[in-house]
Amino acid sequence: MENILEMLYNLLLGNTCEQDPSFVRAARIRCEQLERLAAAMTDEQQELLDAYLDTRSKVEDMLHFDRFRFAFHVGAQLTAELIRGKGAVAERMNRTGA
Repeated sequence: MENILEMLYNLLLGNTCEQDPSFVRAARIRCEQLERLAAAMTDEQQELLDAYLDTRSKVEDMLHFDRFRFAFHVGAQLTAELIRGKGAVAERMNRTGA
């Protein structure tokens, strides 16, 4: 069972990528280049490349989730600080003109 951070991460991830035209274009180009590369490789080379790409994908997924978790944690801390010190934050904003 996923925890709440994993659920939020997976929910957000699916929507943004499919709606961004530059992402879709880059992903299409990447697939085309990978197909051209695979066509020029032997079976053994393709197996090695597949293993490498799988491992890289797993590492990237872990890094992305770690960044998301960090950003979520910072957002929660900021929210808590605003709730606890609402007056102090407003005072500082007034003094700085923000």
